[in-house]
Amino acid sequence: MDFVELGPEYSLGVPELDSQHKELAHQLNEAIRHCTGKKADEKKFFDKNTRNSIEFLKNHFETEEKLLRKTKYDHFSKHKSAHKEILTKLRKMNDDIEKNRVELDLFLVTASIKEMVVKHIKTFDLGSKNFFIDGYEKTRPQSA
Repeated sequence: MDFVELGPEYSLGVPELDSQHKELAHQLNEAIRHCTGKKADEKKFFDKNTRNSIEFLKNHFETEEKLLRKTKYDHFSKHKSAHKEILTKLRKMNDDIEKNRVELDLFLVTASIKEMVVKHIKTFDLGSKNFFIDGYEKTRPQSA
């Protein structure tokens, strides 16, 4: 059993977003697989992967925002603020660990990220599902 499982109940009905959510779950599951208790190995994994994961998440949020902008989504600014808050927390956590202000606990870091991401999907994304689908439909080429 994986640490993060995003079943069909998490589907937004937009292939690109659903694929990105699955990739986020995959990245978190890979991090958990690297929780060996060997600090040097965990740090090596963290250093190699965290910046790329934050960049992936940033790009994912940009994709969400692009779709939502094409709709009349009333809570766009709140949704975008939630994205910014998550990225700010992740960058600070990463920076603190990289600069040795905080000792790396890979399991705790991964669990914290899982909590933020899954909560965001449940709270914001699933609540916006119809708007994502509407935005997706507006970006697709029209059939003749």
